[in-house]
Amino acid sequence: RDEDFDQSYEGLMSLAATLGEVKTRATPDHVIAGLKTGFYKDWASDECDKRCPICLDDYKALDPVLKLNDCSHWLHKSCLEVLSISISLTGFHFLSSSLIH
Repeated sequence: RDEDFDQSYEGLMSLAATLGEVKTRATPDHVIAGLKTGFYKDWASDECDKRCPICLDDYKALDPVLKLNDCSHWLHKSCLEVLSISISLTGFHFLSSSLIH
């Protein structure tokens, strides 16, 4: 429960000693850089996604997209870059299991 969490300096130091070094779980930059890049029009088909799962905007023919490994999904390049920055700042884990195969 949140009300039981000790947010004092001493409580946080005790938590840090218990957890040890904490690293963010964001997808590494080299993994994102290794994704296939292209334009939506080059990969679009009848059964593919019609909108980005991050921003939820419909793809336009000349939108730069990144294709996820071993699946048929892709994302706006700029959305994944912004999300990756946000992840590394917050420590939030998203997409790593989809990207690393």
